[in-house]
Amino acid sequence: MPKKAALTRRKKNLAVKRATYPDRVIGFWKEAMRERIDATRKLAGFPVSRGDCHYHSTYSDGIGTVAETAAWVAKAGLDFHFITDHWTVRQKVECVKYKNLWWGQEPGTQYHHLGILGLDRKYVTERDLVKDYRNVIELGGFPFIPHPTGWFPTTRYSQEQIDALDLLGDDFTIELINGANNIFDCYDITDDMSISLWDRHLSQGKIVRGMGNTDAHLYQAIGDVWNGVLLERPTKKKVIDALWAGHFFASDAPFVNLRCGKAVMGDVVKKRKGSQVEVRYECADSLGLQQVRVIANGKVVEDLRPEDKQVVKGSFKMKFGGGHAYIRVECYARDNRKAFSNPIYIRER
Repeated sequence: MPKKAALTRRKKNLAVKRATYPDRVIGFWKEAMRERIDATRKLAGFPVSRGDCHYHSTYSDGIGTVAETAAWVAKAGLDFHFITDHWTVRQKVECVKYKNLWWGQEPGTQYHHLGILGLDRKYVTERDLVKDYRNVIELGGFPFIPHPTGWFPTTRYSQEQIDALDLLGDDFTIELINGANNIFDCYDITDDMSISLWDRHLSQGKIVRGMGNTDAHLYQAIGDVWNGVLLERPTKKKVIDALWAGHFFASDAPFVNLRCGKAVMGDVVKKRKGSQVEVRYECADSLGLQQVRVIANGKVVEDLRPEDKQVVKGSFKMKFGGGHAYIRVECYARDNRKAFSNPIYIRER
């Protein structure tokens, strides 16, 4: 082969490799994480369906087509996935071609963005946070507040924006983990701020559901963080019902569950003042767990170091002081990947 032709061929091969090799390498990691999580699923004593509820395609400002999105959802091993494009639901014409690939939307409103699941038609905001949040509920949708403190790397919300959540009353949903502009590890300083904000609202006696979503604008980030819904076989209605009930946890690898008698995370338990409350928890990760923490009323009340055990089961008891209280659990795997249960809420009988 002449030198010029050989050089041209090498350049073409390099161009192909540059175009395909990043996806190939990231795909290896997705498959390894899927295998790890599948192994965790077998260890856990409760059913879990995994899914992302905040993602963008080429129908707004994402780079992945719906077909590419579906392929990477399968690669990551997710059980369901919502494509929540900005200001549109036109993506639904393609989503219907794929199993458990559903559509949502993310318009902007006063102070915040607004995540919307379960509405078939485009919602046009009134630029009023409270009205828009309530309107979505009245229309039969599930609203949530994405990235309530800002997002990586430099967007930080003002105190006025953060405090605007108080306008929503005593029952709403926020993202705890938002993976915008992240890959592999979605947890950053803004998520740490969101966890603190979550505990602040919970300590005021509010019911606040916490989600974990990628907010991915590139398909390679699919599966990096997700919601573990307590369902064996997800349908869109069952998933949205479970989100409303708070029967899910936010995670980037471990599984966590929380019970109080027949109640599970997200449920309200009625107790008399002075009575004892006992919750039982289960955490699992096939890689091993390095830490399990129980948080009650904004304080860490139990901090376990399980020395890389794959499954940790335990219980926590406390005396109910009356009024309102909550208990939640978070766990950390050996590589510091983490999961946050939704709380069990205790209210005075």
